[in-house]
Amino acid sequence: MEALSNYDYNSLMRKNRLAGTATELSPEIASTLGALFGSYLGGEEAVVVSARDFRKDTRMISRSFNAGLISVGTTVFELHACSLPVLQFALRRFSAHAGVHFAAAHRSPEKINIRIFDQTGVELPFTEIFEKEKLQKRKIIRSAPDKIADILSVQQANDLYRSAIRSAMPYDVLKERNFSIVVDCSLGPVAEIFPNIMAELGSKIFTLNSYRPDGIPESLPSPISLTILSRTVVAAKADLGIAFDPSGSRVIFMDEHGKIIDSHVIATILLKNKMIGREKGHVVLAETMWVLEKWLNEKNISHTFTRGSPGEMSRLIQFKRALFGANEHGSYIHPTFSNESEPFVSTLLLLWSFAQNEKHKYISSFAEENDVVDENMYLEEYYRLNADPTLFFKKIYETDTDGRVVNTLDGVKIVSGARKWAHIYASIISTTLIVKVCAENKEDREKLLIEILDLVRRIDNEVSKN
Repeated sequence: MEALSNYDYNSLMRKNRLAGTATELSPEIASTLGALFGSYLGGEEAVVVSARDFRKDTRMISRSFNAGLISVGTTVFELHACSLPVLQFALRRFSAHAGVHFAAAHRSPEKINIRIFDQTGVELPFTEIFEKEKLQKRKIIRSAPDKIADILSVQQANDLYRSAIRSAMPYDVLKERNFSIVVDCSLGPVAEIFPNIMAELGSKIFTLNSYRPDGIPESLPSPISLTILSRTVVAAKADLGIAFDPSGSRVIFMDEHGKIIDSHVIATILLKNKMIGREKGHVVLAETMWVLEKWLNEKNISHTFTRGSPGEMSRLIQFKRALFGANEHGSYIHPTFSNESEPFVSTLLLLWSFAQNEKHKYISSFAEENDVVDENMYLEEYYRLNADPTLFFKKIYETDTDGRVVNTLDGVKIVSGARKWAHIYASIISTTLIVKVCAENKEDREKLLIEILDLVRRIDNEVSKN
């Protein structure tokens, strides 16, 4: 029996998730964290599904964490390198008590995000399990040698997931269109599942960053990788461009011109799909999506806005019995498929909605029709960067500001108060930023634009000097 009163893992908390470099976590710490989590679940009574991205450091930490789990008698179903939607599917398929996923942190590629999910697939925040005060009340009880659990290798998780998607989605309609798509897999296990899903639909697929990386690669998607994706979409005359994050849980969409489609437009298209055959419904959205409120009211869609800390949106969707959830991070939740973000299903539903329309030949005009927000709510200005854009966004994401900073994959969004935010993101040219502010009245918009431009200049100068 092992007392835990000396353990304090608060230094490993990042955005209320467990995160750190392979050195900060270390095999020893990861093993103890796994044992703590297994004890939290009940030890020998529990089953956990585990998956990771392609990197060697995540493989090491995941193996150590899993060793801690089996040391307290918790059985592990090891999916190996799999994207997060596949883990979510396996969690339900194997009736596991929890799931754990290890993947590179976006903006901080040297760090590993450890995301933990309960048996319903809802993410558990760091404080639920590893807060020091809670650990002081818990003890690790190691299993006797003959009670040590198994790590069971699951080799066909991607195939099982693809079969499930095939039976649940309207494949026939999509097959008729023969879409041309460019996919940036961001050096993650998306490469082993999503291109195959689209190829089965008869789509013409071009992949970028679809190999297994050595060492610690750059953080993707990055301003430069998005520029390359944009140009590839245009050069290939593709219908759509898609960029995933390393875990495969978040997504960016581009139209045929290589222009990023705003997350609130994607949310509107997907929500219209959900409302087919319904007179009313409920949706849970990130607080910055208040710009959709007027349209939601017109469509008789009740709504809840949330800050979206780990698991918060999913829990609200369950509590409110909502039919959809979305945020500015590139997460879209379809509770009939999964309780966390499902970018693969989102892509198929987006393409299905586009295929069903008879007015639009191109994604760009289809997206424009679904942009229901009044343009007068925004102010926008371009800014030419001197600093390396990847380092700039890493710095601004980690900088303390008066507002809450949100990673949007293509940039950062700063929430400056109720119904006020600024989005800083790269244009088609990676060194040219777009600063877009949103507020209900003109004075707030003008003031916020000045403040954010001052912040951008300051960070740009700091990064350029280093």
